[in-house]
Amino acid sequence: MKIIETKIGELGAVLTAYIQEPSREMANVAKKPAVLIFPGGAYMFCSDREAEPIALAYLAEGFQAFVLRYSVGKNAIGCQPLQEASDAIALIRNKSEEWFVKPDQIAVCGFSAGGHLASWVSLSGESKPNATILGYGATRLAAPNEEKHFIAKLLLGEDYTPEDAKTVDLALHVSNDSPPMFAWSTAEDVLVDVRSVLAMSDAYAAASRPFELHIFQNGEHGLSLAKPITAYGRIAMADAHVAAWHSMSVEWLWRQFGRPSLKDKPYEKIPGLIPDME
Repeated sequence: MKIIETKIGELGAVLTAYIQEPSREMANVAKKPAVLIFPGGAYMFCSDREAEPIALAYLAEGFQAFVLRYSVGKNAIGCQPLQEASDAIALIRNKSEEWFVKPDQIAVCGFSAGGHLASWVSLSGESKPNATILGYGATRLAAPNEEKHFIAKLLLGEDYTPEDAKTVDLALHVSNDSPPMFAWSTAEDVLVDVRSVLAMSDAYAAASRPFELHIFQNGEHGLSLAKPITAYGRIAMADAHVAAWHSMSVEWLWRQFGRPSLKDKPYEKIPGLIPDME
């Protein structure tokens, strides 16, 4: 495996690529679908718990994996993360031969604010993905008639207008060509209201676009893989029931993209598989 870091834009955003190189023993999956991950962090930071562990989990399931650490804090102004996300998708497509990626099989996967970004680039980016995975995605950062949202101020500026607010209220932007969406959250999440997740699903249903939705009854915000390795040392952040979201998302992705081809070929008949020991 190769790990490659590439600067995106001029504000310090970095795309990390985790590339599995071809092997003659796995010739049928020499080129793979890709998953581009956007960690959460309220557009103030990029969470480590929602970055490399997610990439490695998808890597183990046969995908090329990427993590974008996008601009946050004062560098997020002017919707900078949206441009960086779009540029990252374009770069993966442009380097699809070098990085052994199927350019028409690129999914984005985001958590919390990263889920907002994943949905945002899927609906409004110059370069859009082919599928979208949202984990407790904060897809409504501002509504026209509500008090100004602190995260929306980072993206739109302190004096954003009700019309500006519509640009980050993402259910308003679902259309008849939005990419398929897999979304999951928990009913107990107190930071991202489950109703915002349901609103995205309602918008997909209204637009007759494919989606899959899983709302787990229990669980705090920020569960990541919901496994001990990403639990922040807390019992509440490891939940075997919620952890099933990842395997379900993998199955969903293969249903969108098609599974690797298999043939009924005897092991000893595969050319070059068994080395010549003479």
